[in-house]
Parts: sequence; structure tokens; C-alpha cells
Amino acid sequence: MRLGTADLRLLWLLADGRARTLKEIADELRLEQSTINRQVNAALASGYVERRRRDGGSAHEFERTDEGRRVFDADTARSLGAYASALSHMGPRGSETFLVLAHEFLDHYQREVENAAG
Repeated sequence: MRLGTADLRLLWLLADGRARTLKEIADELRLEQSTINRQVNAALASGYVERRRRDGGSAHEFERTDEGRRVFDADTARSLGAYASALSHMGPRGSETFLVLAHEFLDHYQREVENAAG
């Protein structure tokens, strides 16, 4: 994989094609704006995102570049291919059991996160 977790999250968020300000990115990813500022600047330096001024305002907006889209798509395909291969090696029964347990775990996890959030 070429991208780290921070780049993957940022490029995933921007996959919908909607440009966002640093504040909007921070809010949607639920991270501190200083963290997002550092991550976005690294993505800018790598050529994964580009910056432009928001119409009628002073805030910059960020969106994925063609390179960011290409690298994200390649890493995602590689990762999903590895999951598919691992499940295939488990065989039909093993992969079905794993997926049922993973789904059950994620349901419980989601409830815990929602309860913690109030």
C-alpha cells in the first residue's frame, strides 16, 4: 500500500467530489484542526489534493487530484483483493463463519460507540 491511514481517510472523505475547507474536514473526520492542517499539507505536498479559494470568501477548499484518485483507487483495490484472497483461503464455511462473527462484532461495537456518544 502506498498511502498511510491519514491519506486514506482524507481521500476517502473527498471521494464524493465535494471540496471542503479545513474546518469541514476536521469536523467530518472528528479530528483537531491542527491535525487536519498537518495531514492536508502532507497530501498537498504529495500531489493527492489541491487547494483553491472558496468563491466569495477567504477560506481555501481542498479536493482530490487525479493522482489522489488514482492512488486511492489502486490502494483500495489492492486491499480489497487481499481480503477476498484471505476469505477464499478460508473456504466457504470458514469465510461465512468469519463474516457472521465480524458482522455481530460490528453491531455490538456500533452500539457501544453510540452509547458512549450519548
